[in-house]
Amino acid sequence: MTVRIPRLAQWLGSDFDDLDRSHLVELCDQRAAEDVDLDFKQDNAYTKDVDGLDEFAKDVTAMANARGGLIVVGVTENDQGNAERLTPVAINDKLHNQLIQALRSRVFPFLPPDFRIRLIADSPTTPDSGYILIGVPRSPVAPHAVRPTGGKGQHRYGYARRLGRTTAWLDESEIAALYRDRFKLAEEHSRRVTTQFEDDCAWLAAHADDSIRLDISLVPTGRAERRIDRSFLQDVRGFLGTLTRPGGAPSAALPRDLLGHAPVIRRGRMRISGPGVHAIWHSDGSAHLQVDLTSDSPTAAQDVAVPVLNLTLLESRVLYGLHLACAYAEWAGAYGDADVLAGTSSPFQVLLDRTPLNGTARFIPGIPISGDMGRPCHRIGYLEALCNGSTQVRAMAHTISADLLADYGVYEPTLLRPDGTVRSERLAHRERVEMEAWLASTSDSN
Repeated sequence: MTVRIPRLAQWLGSDFDDLDRSHLVELCDQRAAEDVDLDFKQDNAYTKDVDGLDEFAKDVTAMANARGGLIVVGVTENDQGNAERLTPVAINDKLHNQLIQALRSRVFPFLPPDFRIRLIADSPTTPDSGYILIGVPRSPVAPHAVRPTGGKGQHRYGYARRLGRTTAWLDESEIAALYRDRFKLAEEHSRRVTTQFEDDCAWLAAHADDSIRLDISLVPTGRAERRIDRSFLQDVRGFLGTLTRPGGAPSAALPRDLLGHAPVIRRGRMRISGPGVHAIWHSDGSAHLQVDLTSDSPTAAQDVAVPVLNLTLLESRVLYGLHLACAYAEWAGAYGDADVLAGTSSPFQVLLDRTPLNGTARFIPGIPISGDMGRPCHRIGYLEALCNGSTQVRAMAHTISADLLADYGVYEPTLLRPDGTVRSERLAHRERVEMEAWLASTSDSN
């Protein structure tokens, strides 16, 4: 994925990832003028101190909140703000990480994944001297706020935007206008996830029976740009394979059950069906998971042909399905907010099983209850937060589970707790081992 800066690509005949020293020379030869999407810096004042890093965050978000652009460190301007000559600055591997970490601690929400920083050497014989290229995409989740950490910022949030050749802090009315645009986008996005949920459920309707099913749809605001072809099919198999490794997922059950099955292709999406699970992968990073929730525990309920819903099973599959959908979206290259719809479908009456899956208690059928499945529950989270660590995805899984259980008259989840802990001892042995390995592999699991 590369940063797309249309005007500069047309001018220089090259995308951001292909820019080299010759393109910077061309900017100087043509006396390129700074503009809303182009900014030159003679020296690297960004990494001199904390205030410099604050200024870096301001400059980057200013472009993201406008139409995107390119910042070049190592070009001197003339009195008119035009590129005049190259002035190489010190570069090294630590510099890249320092700049990225500075943004992560100051910019909210964080930038789209196609934001890039490249270090270009001035010559092969001077690898420690060169230029810093900062490619900033126009962000679909603007406005991005900056929280300075230096003395000048006083730890207050601010919003900057590139205006012509200058960068300015926005006033209240300008910030309000940007948020109105974001809220309008959110409304459109909510319609997108609703449409996807309905369309994908309709596609899977041929597999419907009298079992209890969980459906989860996820749609990201920043769409990926994949193509359903032979290479994509192979890549998806590789993606699923990584989730079956120890610590790769809260459970390898869903990705493992999907591996080895031939896909069904439709325009912009494909379906893979395994035992008890169906996955629809969209080329834009969206996903839909349908999972069978009917308990197969031996019970006298078989005599009355009423399906059994195990509460721990529902919660675990919510977490597994949500994690898988989020992991796919990030892997495909999507970013921004993630809208999630989740709902269950079942026969008119079901039996509730409150026993753990570890087999320490025997299920005794009670009185069948009728579910009250209304519209799917709707949750929104930031995709990067849902994919990095496990705190956010566990928190969303808990709230979704609580809503879905309430449809069956259950007031509290049994596996997922409000404080983020997972009562993994309730799971069967294999799933417990996989869950604990995943929790241990995530930096924020404690």
